[in-house]
Parts: sequence; structure tokens; C-alpha cells
Amino acid sequence: MDTQETMVYTYNLQVGFAPLQFSVLVEPEADQPNHYTLSLSMKFGHVERALCDPVTLRLSIDPRRLDFSVFIFPPRTCLPAGCLYNLRVWLQTAGIDHRIFSDNDLWIGRDPDFLSVGDASFAVLRNATQDMLIYQGIVGRAHVSFIIRWKLVEVGLYGLSLEYEAGGAGRTLFKDYYMRLDCEPQIVSFMIYVIPVTSTPPGASHRLRFWLRTPFISNSPASSAVSQSESYIYQRIWKSDDFKIGAGLNFDALGSKVVMGVRDPDSPRIERDLPCLNPSRRRSLRTPTNAIGSSSLSQNF
Repeated sequence: MDTQETMVYTYNLQVGFAPLQFSVLVEPEADQPNHYTLSLSMKFGHVERALCDPVTLRLSIDPRRLDFSVFIFPPRTCLPAGCLYNLRVWLQTAGIDHRIFSDNDLWIGRDPDFLSVGDASFAVLRNATQDMLIYQGIVGRAHVSFIIRWKLVEVGLYGLSLEYEAGGAGRTLFKDYYMRLDCEPQIVSFMIYVIPVTSTPPGASHRLRFWLRTPFISNSPASSAVSQSESYIYQRIWKSDDFKIGAGLNFDALGSKVVMGVRDPDSPRIERDLPCLNPSRRRSLRTPTNAIGSSSLSQNF
């Protein structure tokens, strides 16, 4: 049966005394009859965000009468404890089960014990405006600023970005991480920490973890005695296992066979006539700043 209606199937779970909601969106493909794209989102506290990649199915059954099995389970011990889950979403059709979505790295929890994470170094909030927060931390003896920016996309929908800056240089770690909020962005805070990884030279490699935090709100009278400001729910939305930065690194520790480069006495020099190894990049840099479309070169993340 082909229908052009978009259907949403919602499933509620309880995890660590905090409600969790998953939604499966079934959306018809406009140019392919009987084809539907299924997408998955999770709402935890005030925040709803997409999980997994969308899946396209051909259905010869009524998309308004689908039946899913949605569940999570803890795969193993983790730090912080009780926060790591496996997620599975299966579709049942005429006695047949189809696994549609799978995520083995879902980190969520209420008031996790982050101090149990050994050797972790935590960033501290230093400045906050309406659409930007700056956290400062020490990573491999380097003083690093983590800059978080909110971008309003439409009512209730925001894009999130993360940058870092240290010693006058930095880069974007991620951008346009979309999420739906049923609160103001100022209600949302973050937990950022790094864990050193054995490396040569020492202090050069780290694991970076980025968690989102919102106040826990309970509808249970038994929990009303606990102030909302005393309890939070967390979800990890981004990580890097290969964050490379440090201060005063001893590259001689790489060994006697390392051959270090020596800067040419004539460098740096202004490049004018040398052929560019990336012509498309070169053309964009030569575009006059007042030309039509040049604003794309100065996007504000």
C-alpha cells in the first residue's frame, strides 16, 4: 500500500530513573512508489537528536500499521559506570524480523560519576553569552579553550559546533550538529574532558569527550523532594580518540633515527608566481572579497 503520509512511531523507556523516548519517522520517497525512508531520533530530557543513518525500505504493507521492537542493554562495564548502552531497533513484518537500526556507542545517564574516570582533566566554563560558551582546560600541559556555538536554524531547532583554540591557533572539531530543544539553549551546559593516551613524545595524544547536560525533571511525586538543580541527565554526543596537542613536546624522544627539518632562511615568502598544487583552492582565494557569493568564505560557525 502506497501512502504519502509521514508516520511517527514513538517508544518510551526508563533508564536510570530517567525517561527516554525513541521515535521512528517513516517518510515516503516522492519519486519511488512504495519506498520509505526510516530515520531514528532520541529524546532525553530537553534534547532530541538524530541517531544512526536513515534507512530506505520498500514496503508492500501498510506503513501506518508497522510494529517495531526498540530496546537498549548494557554491553559491558564502562566509565563512568552505568552510562554505556547498545541500541537495537527491529521491524516485524508478517512474522519476519528485520534489524533496522543499531548503535553500540550510546552514552546516556543521570548524574554519572565522572570523577571515577582516571587521569581525566576537566574543562571549566569561563565565559557564556546567549549563543556561545567558552570552556578552558589543560591538555598535555597546553592551555586550551573549547568554544561552543549555538546557531538557530528554525524555531526549536539548533545547530551546535565545537572549536578549540590554543596559543593563537585552533580549528573546528565539529559543526552543524542538529538538535531540537524544548528549552532555551542557556539551560544546556556541557562536560568536556580529556584522558591522556600513551604516546611518543609523552603528552601528545589524548582522548577527548564531549557530553551535553540538562536539568533532570521528574513527574514523580516521590522525586519532587529532590531539587532539579541537584540532578542532571547527560548524553555524550561527540568524541575523539586521536586529539593531538601538547606543550613543550620533546620530539627528540622519537629516537636517534629521526631526521628533523630545518627551515629555509628565505622562508616564509609571499607566494606569487609558483604554481598552486590545489588549483580550485587557489581560485577561491583570488576571488575578490566584494564579489557575489564571496560571503561563503567567511562563514560564522
